[in-house]
Amino acid sequence: MPTSFILLLCIAYLLGSVSFAVLISLLRRLPDPRSMGSGNPGASNMLRVGGKSLALATLLGDLGKGALAVWLAQRAGLESAAQGWIALAAVTGHILPVFHRLRGGKGVATAAGALLILSWPAALVVSAIWLATFATLRIASVASITACVCLLPWLAWQRPELLLPCSIMVLLILLRHRLNIGRLLTGSENHFKN
Repeated sequence: MPTSFILLLCIAYLLGSVSFAVLISLLRRLPDPRSMGSGNPGASNMLRVGGKSLALATLLGDLGKGALAVWLAQRAGLESAAQGWIALAAVTGHILPVFHRLRGGKGVATAAGALLILSWPAALVVSAIWLATFATLRIASVASITACVCLLPWLAWQRPELLLPCSIMVLLILLRHRLNIGRLLTGSENHFKN
């Protein structure tokens, strides 16, 4: 296993571990987003807690760290499959961040940023699915789960070398959504009002 690959796995995990929701909240002297709203340090909860501008900043930060991790892997000359593992490391960092006592987010935006560099057509497809689902149902968790599940058949068809690391990534994201799935089954999941 090349040293550069191991080094980039560590860098990707550390990048993923930077929680923009927590950092932005600290800078703006807001409560920790993990103790407010849904308790998730991500853009959707920041929209509830801090408004549109802070949600957008969180989203861009989370997208950017996933994209940066894979971009670094590309610049290092790693093959596509190895880049997929780098993307997984970044998402794992977001979900289990070393800088925040392993209390992280759900990984969707970080995965989307990584996917944008790994395979922009796949990112375009799943983003369209996310937007269409959210526009119809106004439930962020359903949009995220649907987009993640739809990613895998597309990769199996177009980019099979990414299927294994991205399947693990999707599994982690789905596990992180287990409470949302429980609330969906009971009809108590949060909706965004029009």
